Amino acid sequence: MTLDQAKKLVDSYQTDILANLPIKPASNPASFSELECDANDIGPHGRQQTWRSAKFTNSPLPDRTAAADAFRTYLTGRGFQLAPDTDAEIGWVKMRNPKDNIVAILDGAGDANRTFQMEVISPCLWPDGTPPA
Repeated sequence: MTLDQAKKLVDSYQTDILANLPIKPASNPASFSELECDANDIGPHGRQQTWRSAKFTNSPLPDRTAAADAFRTYLTGRGFQLAPDTDAEIGWVKMRNPKDNIVAILDGAGDANRTFQMEVISPCLWPDGTPPA
């Protein structure tokens, strides 16, 4: 997968997820962010990740809980699996699609004092799809 293909996939997932949540973000989702993957993910340098985020404001705890339930239900239906580092106490819900390794995170669903946001993140990949020669 190239970085451009990953952006299209991330954008498609984000659009679909937001359409299936009972609440909407405060504004249009943020533009794409990109970051070089570091050695912590145990892979070669030069690969990149891309992601988009969406923030929700003025969301009381019951709305956040309903959004987290809808998030899990929708993504499970799309083949995503709950990631082991999910933390239900603070509402950190992390799901990964094993087919393409796209990760979707809903953060702050269980704590009204935390920023409530969603991120959809690509795996680490070579910008042009293949490692440099």
